[in-house]
Amino acid sequence: MKELQDKEQILMAYYAQYFKGANAEEVKQLDKRLSEEIGEERYQSAMEELKSEGLVVGVEEVEKRQKEEGTDSPMATNEGMLYINNVLNLQSYAVEEHQLDYLENNLETSGLKFTLQPVEDYIKETIKEQAAEKPNENSP
Repeated sequence: MKELQDKEQILMAYYAQYFKGANAEEVKQLDKRLSEEIGEERYQSAMEELKSEGLVVGVEEVEKRQKEEGTDSPMATNEGMLYINNVLNLQSYAVEEHQLDYLENNLETSGLKFTLQPVEDYIKETIKEQAAEKPNENSP
């Protein structure tokens, strides 16, 4: 079983949040939650690595875009989304509204192991919320 790096796990939380659909306030809430539950130093270290690699924009940029443009933007960049697709071997052309189903199925079968419980909890909550919202739709 391969352990996921901190940065991969955190990026995966923002990936799940993207497909859930989130406004700037929800992005900030997840940032705060993960920082508190993982530990500020460990979280910030992973976030700095993700920002330097262009995989996330950072909460400051999310807030700036919301104020200046009046638009909500995700934490993960396009490159970050593709990174997770590659790590999990997910098809980027998959139907967007089923992406969390693909994520769930892949996490169950991939043998990848979370080391950050708050991230795993958030992803499971997000997948469960989506399933509750769309219980009659066929999953892939």
